[in-house]
Amino acid sequence: MTVPANGIERLIHFVDARIAQLNLSKEEVARRGGPNPDTLAKSRSRTTSRTPSVETLLRLDQSLGWQPGSAAVTLLGGRPLSITAIGAGVGRPRQHNAEAPVTTNEILYRLAEHLNDAIAHLERIYADVGNRIEALRTLHGHFLAELAVDGDLVAEYQAAYKASTAKQRSPRKTATH
Repeated sequence: MTVPANGIERLIHFVDARIAQLNLSKEEVARRGGPNPDTLAKSRSRTTSRTPSVETLLRLDQSLGWQPGSAAVTLLGGRPLSITAIGAGVGRPRQHNAEAPVTTNEILYRLAEHLNDAIAHLERIYADVGNRIEALRTLHGHFLAELAVDGDLVAEYQAAYKASTAKQRSPRKTATH
């Protein structure tokens, strides 16, 4: 299955994967302090704002063992980072005491990093798409030029065709002795 690029579908994909990895049910996640089992499904079906609240995102982080801010980062196209991953040396090292809670500034900094990365990635895609569109326009122009009918050439062909069929139909003079 392809991982969605961003949004609620991406978050749900990673939440479901983490729940399976931890061998939990959605009800067990809710009992651990996570959101109600149908909260993300409701976010998915909304026609207006589909972004879960900050409280819901932080509850997901806590109940799934993710670094605070991971659910928000995932929603924006990043990947969640488990609490144990930092201890294993994965990701940006923490710059504060492990006992101290993650600050709002740290969460904002991490989100800003992911947003910058996402913007740079999309700008590369945008440039590539622009190049592909230009190549398709060129190909389209050549294709249309091949299909263009030259009226003078058609008229010349028709006149030559009529002349040749007229010659074939006219009685041939036979030589007499």
